[in-house]
Amino acid sequence: MSEEETAEELRAQLVEVEQDLESARRSAADIRSGVGDAEDPADRGALIQSADEQDTIADQLVIRREDLLRRISQA
Repeated sequence: MSEEETAEELRAQLVEVEQDLESARRSAADIRSGVGDAEDPADRGALIQSADEQDTIADQLVIRREDLLRRISQA
């Protein structure tokens, strides 16, 4: 942790990461709910790929959240 990052700043980052995580999960769920409505297989594939990308973003945010929690506990 850099000397400039206080626990308060880390908590602010944590709030932002949690909001982004919620948004990514919501987006993935919304996209997946529309997969059955797509008649074209290419469209279905694109929707599934987009939802998978949102899941990947969510996974990265979970790692970032865990890192922030660890850094906050050390602050």
